[in-house]
Amino acid sequence: MASWQPGVAAGTVCGALPTTMRAARVHVQGISTTLRVDTVATPRVAPNTVLVRVHAASVNPVDWKLQDEGTLKPMAIPGGDFAGEVVGVGAGVTRFRCGDQVAGTVDQVETGGSYAEYLVAPLDAVVKKPARYSMQEAAAYPTVAIAAWRFLVAGANVQRDERVLVHGASGGVGSMVVQIAKARGAVVMGTASARNHDFVRSLGAAQMIDYTTTRFEDVARNMDVVVDAVGGETLTRSVAVMRKGGRLVSSAGSVPAATCRAAGIVCPARAPWDVQRGLQYVAPLIEAGQLQVHVDSLYTLDEIMAAQQHSRSGRTRGKVVIDLRAQETRGALEPLQAYLDGHATGRGERFRRAFAADAMLVGIKDGQYRQWPASEYIRSSSSERTPADEAQRRRRIESLSITGDVASAVLALDYPDMVARDHMTLLKRDGEWRIVVKAYHASTPTRP
Repeated sequence: MASWQPGVAAGTVCGALPTTMRAARVHVQGISTTLRVDTVATPRVAPNTVLVRVHAASVNPVDWKLQDEGTLKPMAIPGGDFAGEVVGVGAGVTRFRCGDQVAGTVDQVETGGSYAEYLVAPLDAVVKKPARYSMQEAAAYPTVAIAAWRFLVAGANVQRDERVLVHGASGGVGSMVVQIAKARGAVVMGTASARNHDFVRSLGAAQMIDYTTTRFEDVARNMDVVVDAVGGETLTRSVAVMRKGGRLVSSAGSVPAATCRAAGIVCPARAPWDVQRGLQYVAPLIEAGQLQVHVDSLYTLDEIMAAQQHSRSGRTRGKVVIDLRAQETRGALEPLQAYLDGHATGRGERFRRAFAADAMLVGIKDGQYRQWPASEYIRSSSSERTPADEAQRRRRIESLSITGDVASAVLALDYPDMVARDHMTLLKRDGEWRIVVKAYHASTPTRP
């Protein structure tokens, strides 16, 4: 597992890296169903780039469309969106350093894609990962956020109180458009199947149209802006629902200029694709909690064909995400689940599976500070019987983040006699994850 030795011109790698990695590659040009996971050489960091250990990647329709049309040649690695950790910094790079958590989207035709354990990304393709997003969420947002900014903001320049119709409102791009339009003060109407109406309303849509039962022309009138993420007949028919001077933009097609002139509407030229401007625009919305990204489903790298087929179905709610660190995630979840099982059953062996032998607890309960060894906690918690009020107890894993051989997690416990947040630090030693520090804040609730 030795890493290559960088020179001064090449940059710096962050410790020993594997010489090989796993990646999904195209094996027959023009046939997207021939992706196969191979072992290939780990890429090397270059000047003005960063080497990223990919934690998660997402599937966009453009990925499999590039495969279908033959643009991606045999042995190419598809995928654009990613989130992960910087493990190599090229010469000339000052914005990022080892250990930074980042997200972005790469040009899979020019640089190689994100369906891989490592990738090299140019600086204009990378931003700091939004703190509010998990790795999976951060991998899901770049392309759809940039597209939403590109069409709704840079193209249509939507304004407060304008009426906006969003086609494909439950999909990756559409769900972002709905939220950005809402954040800009627009009144949003969306088209989606009935099963997705509550979801899109939760994002800010004021009115929904079930395109499977209702022609949107029978509901929408005098729209200021139409944003189309469907294309085809939907885009063509949209001309009829717009006011004179309204703006029609699409991420899935274009309307002939003559048609736009005849209808008295504006069909703005597509704004340039700009990763930095697009992601910088949405950054404050994310920080303010105004831009949620919905992960429809998670797949492993070995399930890449199923992930793409899910995307092809056209029935996704948000984004399909590939968890490149699924094995690590499962390993780190085991001691956390053992800890929760210990609480549920009182069994000491579950607590012992959760904690390292030298683990410590430190925290505050009802204003009283305490520091004590986990061995003492295990003895006091091991009743070997299920709590009498177990039906009233609620516990869950709120978050898990993994960096190398270190992980952090937050667990929530809501009991009739205690409410707590446990902040766990885990280490991977000799191939096995264990909790080494539990830092907690607990209190006795006041119940009516």
